[in-house]
Amino acid sequence: MKDSLRNIAAAVALTVTAAGAAHAASVTVQFPTSAATVVGSVGLIGPTQIGYFWSVARGDLVSQAYPGTGLFGASSLSMDLNVSFNNLSSGDSVNWDVLVNNVDVGDWSWSSADGTGLTNIALSFAPIAGEFSSLALVVKNEVPGGNGSIALGLDTRTTVFNDVPEPATLLLLGLTMAGLAATRRR
Repeated sequence: MKDSLRNIAAAVALTVTAAGAAHAASVTVQFPTSAATVVGSVGLIGPTQIGYFWSVARGDLVSQAYPGTGLFGASSLSMDLNVSFNNLSSGDSVNWDVLVNNVDVGDWSWSSADGTGLTNIALSFAPIAGEFSSLALVVKNEVPGGNGSIALGLDTRTTVFNDVPEPATLLLLGLTMAGLAATRRR
């Protein structure tokens, strides 16, 4: 009986330790930087900003590669952006697709009323197979000619996460309990 209780206590301690060790991994990158691919009416405006963005027809976008991040199965991100210039006319906005590894994971929009400054985009999405290797913002609307554009500041931060799924922890707990039940029957 003492051995059985000792085995149960050890198994529970192991399960709690293993469940506590299961945590999300992340990688933080600078986005965008001066090394980014930029399609806009100007591109690199100066040492601190890129733009001007307003045209889906032109293919306005910002994209950047991140080889060898070591993060697999990306499933969420927290992207800081600095809108450094905004001369959109009242009621106009620039709408964007947010891409991770060329997979559309969500949308972002900036309007004339938003002014300029820092913003954060937090998105959760289905895990993306493979290693995290690129970010992109792609304009998906056309601001009418003469109605303005926006520009983005460089070197803001984006953190991409790989969230450990809860079912794996529950599976570990279930297997431990099944093992305990089998040990107890002996």
